[in-house]
Amino acid sequence: MSEAEPEAPSKPAASDSVGAVARGGALNMGGSIVYGAANFILLVVLNRVLGTDDAGIVLVAIAIFNIIETVSELGCGTGLVRMLSRDRALDRQDLLRATVIVAIVPVAVASLIGAALLWAMAEPLARLLADHGQVQLVADVLKAMALFMPFATLHSVLVSGTRGFNTMIPQTVIERVGRATALPMVVAIAVGLGMGPVGVGASWAATTVVALVFSSRAMTKRIKRATANKDLVPAAPSRAIARDFWAFTAPRAVGQSAEVAVNWVDTVLVGVLVSTTAAGIYASGTRYILPGVYAANALMQVTGPRISGLLSKGDKAEASALIKVVAGWQSAVMWPLYLITALFPTPLLRVFGPEVVEAKGALVAISMAMLVSAPAGPVASVILMAGRSRQAMFNTLVLVAINVGGNLLFVPSHGITAAGMTWGATILVAALLPGWQAHHSLGVATIGRPAGVAVAVSVVTIGAIGLAARLWLGDGTSGLLLTSSLGVLAYLIGLTFVRSALHLDALWKGIRRRS
Repeated sequence: MSEAEPEAPSKPAASDSVGAVARGGALNMGGSIVYGAANFILLVVLNRVLGTDDAGIVLVAIAIFNIIETVSELGCGTGLVRMLSRDRALDRQDLLRATVIVAIVPVAVASLIGAALLWAMAEPLARLLADHGQVQLVADVLKAMALFMPFATLHSVLVSGTRGFNTMIPQTVIERVGRATALPMVVAIAVGLGMGPVGVGASWAATTVVALVFSSRAMTKRIKRATANKDLVPAAPSRAIARDFWAFTAPRAVGQSAEVAVNWVDTVLVGVLVSTTAAGIYASGTRYILPGVYAANALMQVTGPRISGLLSKGDKAEASALIKVVAGWQSAVMWPLYLITALFPTPLLRVFGPEVVEAKGALVAISMAMLVSAPAGPVASVILMAGRSRQAMFNTLVLVAINVGGNLLFVPSHGITAAGMTWGATILVAALLPGWQAHHSLGVATIGRPAGVAVAVSVVTIGAIGLAARLWLGDGTSGLLLTSSLGVLAYLIGLTFVRSALHLDALWKGIRRRS
């Protein structure tokens, strides 16, 4: 990389870290774009083909399935990333196989229990969630999906765990591209065969069976590759290895369960407090937020193992420099997107159907929160990869309290707009709290010049053109098209002038190498 790293004391080391993250981040960002597009198409298919009412049933069922599935993971996806990357950094490849075993066995048991609970609780949950006359239908959808809970849980843990080998290829190819692009086709086929919501829900969940085959193979191959040509004897699973793994992962299990509650509980609560149709509208309307979330997660996932290795060696300066660069990339992706969604929510939501425009207030509120939080970068990853899973658990429980409390207080009287504002408040706290902790207790700074540059370029190009188009043409398709064309073109030109400050040459090299 030609540019020096201004904020790191060791230029070659910082360049190596930025380059490594750029290579993995380029692949993962590309996968996230595909993933976001596929999810968008899936929502269009659900709303346009099934109809808003039946789409709401399926989306609420998916929310419940995801909550139980994530609880059943016991935090082992993140646990494997942290422990496998640490073992490799400390040259303890003999522990890799045993670490995976002590993680997977409890997950398998927990996933079977989760499936049984979802089956047993299907009818009580349906009575709580369903609109009048839909109780049995909702229960049938939940039961059909419950059968696939173990496959989904094991796949999620294994495909996430492969990131501990500093690679994003399995997660990107298997989950973000393969399964994601298959889902709209699978759902469309299920609807075409007349299966209805039950068949759609079962088909959605059944894709995890095929995904598990590939994720298991990916994990096995990487363990063999890491231990090949080494004079070592793989360690057998032991209480000491399990104790070390679960000391970190057990608090993470609580934190991860709380995270999925933050992501999906608002949809469930809207279904309980308003209706499943309103829940479907809310879930569809706020999905425009997901492309930026996927991009942020893509950068966080590829940064996490590198941060874990740096903090394990006590290199806080390079960790800070790396996080600041990644925060700049995150802002460069998220600010243009959320400026557009905040300025032109109506034509964007109309794609799903006229009813979904009701989610306009929620979309604007969440967009504004994402704009404020983007420059913080992947701060939650810093806390986790420093081994502070208990602190991360506390942070997530705070978010759950804000999310659930806000929804219970305001949704009954203010509807889905209140749900969006509550989610926005949760997003802000999710960025500010770990950012403050990383700075004060770890000595890792997360906000720097790259993020400020990205924000400034976004404001003077897309922001200025979009605001003028909104004032002149209103919240309509014409203003959206003008901003998305002229504004984005001006933004891309602007990036060429600040590519050094944003380390875009490193990201571009990563894209070229992956290509």
